[in-house]
Amino acid sequence: MIGFVTSLANAKQVNDAVAQAQTDRGLPVFWIPGMYEVYHGLYDGLYFIPCDDETLSTPLLGDPPSHPVDFPEFQTIIEELGGLDARVDLPPSDIIE
Repeated sequence: MIGFVTSLANAKQVNDAVAQAQTDRGLPVFWIPGMYEVYHGLYDGLYFIPCDDETLSTPLLGDPPSHPVDFPEFQTIIEELGGLDARVDLPPSDIIE
């Protein structure tokens, strides 16, 4: 699984910011990346935010549909998490309690 590892507070801020980017455009909150607590491995106790290439190209509401990468705010969020190069490849077993 490809994504970012961060604190609970940062993970909540990321999801809130993604929701806000949608509502600021008059859209309902249709999608957020979510977050998963990491229970094992190097990142035990932190939170994982999925952010692979499929996540970045998730179609959102609109005609034509927009995608997370279409929102400047999303680029800012990614930069604040360290940029795409800061993503990790987390084994799925690390988020299973």
